[in-house]
Amino acid sequence: MENIILSLLLLNNMTIYEMRTYIQKNLSTVCSDSLGSMQTSIKKLLEKGFIEVTEILDNNMLKKEYSITKAGLDFYKDWTGTPLNIQKFKNMEEGKFFFLGMASKEKRIRFLQQHIYALDSEMEKLNKIKALVDSTKKDAISVNINKFKKEKTISKNLLKVSEETDIETVVKNIYTYQIYMLEYGLERIKSDLDFYKKILRKEM
Repeated sequence: MENIILSLLLLNNMTIYEMRTYIQKNLSTVCSDSLGSMQTSIKKLLEKGFIEVTEILDNNMLKKEYSITKAGLDFYKDWTGTPLNIQKFKNMEEGKFFFLGMASKEKRIRFLQQHIYALDSEMEKLNKIKALVDSTKKDAISVNINKFKKEKTISKNLLKVSEETDIETVVKNIYTYQIYMLEYGLERIKSDLDFYKKILRKEM
């Protein structure tokens, strides 16, 4: 969660609620949007000096806006490109499947049917997102290029982390890998669906 927050703050200064909204919209399959876990991560990042907070007045409401510091930027640059930690892909919920043979046949079938339904729903949601992304790709890239050109500090930070020489390339690279992540989610769900449907056929 800490590195996700740093990633978001590289793109824009944000309040915790803006971060949460972004995660709900774009990263719901990757990490939790629990305010509690986000607050814990923000506290740790503040203690490390990786982020800082500024209080701003917006419509007569005092809000806390977070931004990345130089120390946070240096840490993030070292972190990017390091191999994925396979151990962190482990999901305790999958332990239910490991011990599912202890359940009655009726419960096994219900478990499989409900899981397949949940996967189908998630795939439908991701397909809608992909269709929207595909239809707005050119505009989204253009809008973000113009936005970051105006935000000099953010632009400078992105160029430092990416080691690119122009913001256009950075934006295109960011967008490309976000699409890859979406495609990965779809491929993974498709694979899971094929697997669980095969098991369900054996149970019927």
